[in-house]
Amino acid sequence: MNPRAAFGWTAAITAAAFLSCAPAYDLQTLYGELQGSDPEARQDAAEKIEKVVREGKYDLFVRAATGPVKSDRAPSIIYLSQMTQPKARAALRDLLRIDARNLIPYNPIRMKPSSEEADSRILVAHLIAENGGDPGAVEALLEGMQDQPSDVLVGTCYSLGALRDPKGIPFLTTAVRHQDAEVVRAAAQALGMFTTPEARTALKSLVGHPSQEIRSEVLSALEMHEDPSVVEILEAIAASDPAPELRAAAMGRLGHFKDHSPVPFLIQQLKGKDDTNRQAALDTLRLLSGQTYGPRPEPWARWWEQNQKSRVAGP
Repeated sequence: MNPRAAFGWTAAITAAAFLSCAPAYDLQTLYGELQGSDPEARQDAAEKIEKVVREGKYDLFVRAATGPVKSDRAPSIIYLSQMTQPKARAALRDLLRIDARNLIPYNPIRMKPSSEEADSRILVAHLIAENGGDPGAVEALLEGMQDQPSDVLVGTCYSLGALRDPKGIPFLTTAVRHQDAEVVRAAAQALGMFTTPEARTALKSLVGHPSQEIRSEVLSALEMHEDPSVVEILEAIAASDPAPELRAAAMGRLGHFKDHSPVPFLIQQLKGKDDTNRQAALDTLRLLSGQTYGPRPEPWARWWEQNQKSRVAGP
């Protein structure tokens, strides 16, 4: 074989080898076609992506999820989460690891594009939880968290809240003592996803926090809690929080407890000098009792003395 022919044959083999290794689908192009104006192109792109999902080509989505094109990351994570193959599920879990962390222009809870960027691990965690959870998710997420900067810790807290796995609570109970208020705020929000005694104890520790924003987060986090132990926390906020609006909000929240145990506390608030507390207590008492007594505490005290046993037993 002459040298020129040999060169041509070698080049052909090299080209064939390259083509055989090249990905069958260009996800960036397909994502672009999904957003295009041509309905046939959109349909064709959707069918090709569906085929990738069906065939279990999870590595294509992993590369795009961690790649340089920000707009490709969120859809790639979402498509990866739709795959049920064990390797695909493991790959999704691995996106919780710190070295896979990216920023995405996507709201991970509302599930729609956003101009504000979010930690990609929050979306991953949300999708894992929606698919029934993963016993190894918390471990993957928390590996290597020592000495991480605040922005990483914030994303980690939100991700633990999105996972809704109680194994993440110990990390969050430590995070509420962090010196950065944003980390504490994120931890409080995440703790609101859990109704365990450990979560309530951690939230209770923040009742006296100097940041009103964080104390407000505590109040919001307690909305899911129906345990009677929450009454004590709400009463502490209602009686002593420096912000009148938080005191009033805590007072109103007390009206949701069916055992009427907050009634004595509310009557006591009618005796105070704070107009906001008195009005909030009166509104809550009327809500709890169905009575229309005025702001003086005496009629309410008589009513409670007559009805206490039946009201504590049940509505």
